[in-house]
Amino acid sequence: MAGKLLFLFLLIPFIGFSQKEPRQLLRGRAVADSVQVDNISVKNITSNIGAVTDTKGSFTIYARPTDTLVFSGISFRNAMLVLKKEHFTEARLIIRLDVNVTVLDEVIISPLTGNLEKDSRKAKTKDLVPFNSGSIVRDTTYQFKYSQNINTAMPQNESQLQGVDFVKLYKKIFKPKKKKKKVEGSHAQRNFAEVAQELYTHYFFTETLKIPHDEIGLFLTYCDNGEQTRQLLDPAKEFELTDYLIDKSYEYLKLKN
Repeated sequence: MAGKLLFLFLLIPFIGFSQKEPRQLLRGRAVADSVQVDNISVKNITSNIGAVTDTKGSFTIYARPTDTLVFSGISFRNAMLVLKKEHFTEARLIIRLDVNVTVLDEVIISPLTGNLEKDSRKAKTKDLVPFNSGSIVRDTTYQFKYSQNINTAMPQNESQLQGVDFVKLYKKIFKPKKKKKKVEGSHAQRNFAEVAQELYTHYFFTETLKIPHDEIGLFLTYCDNGEQTRQLLDPAKEFELTDYLIDKSYEYLKLKN
């Protein structure tokens, strides 16, 4: 007896499955207000069967009662329908879809046409009030105050930077000129190295030209080029002589290295 009951319980599920209706071809059509309904996706999510509507919105898909159909498209809101028996008694299932409305940003309509010549004639302008700028300047009293720019990069106990002190720089390079006295001979008859050391300071040779202290005489001998350099000893050619010594210092230091 127990064996018969067990067999009966096992048989009941198979009877239930065998009573399910087979899926049949369902014809339908999707419609919407003023919007084409072609290429709408129709999917039976119960059986995982899909279809697509044609240009008129018509579609066919295999389904049965209790199956769920999902309709989706770019311009429409997704719709879901659980099928019932009466849906299969209709000649064609009609599904109405809602349009997915996109709210656009506010658009300001301008009265201008885009034609510059036409719009410029319509543009309203105001006449400028004439005035005499000369009278404004003449009748106005200005007070100017001068203030010294403070250089915060310098310590407070130091003098503020006012620019390059060319006088001080000149004194570092050239020795003070002595009052003219009558002496025998001239620069042209004296030794070039001797005259150059009288004209320029020790600072000029060691700091500007980077010549070691004990090599100043040797350097000037290297620079002595006879008559050419004696002509540079002329006071009128003071700056030419300076440029010459700077150029020769580069050569001299390069030879040492």
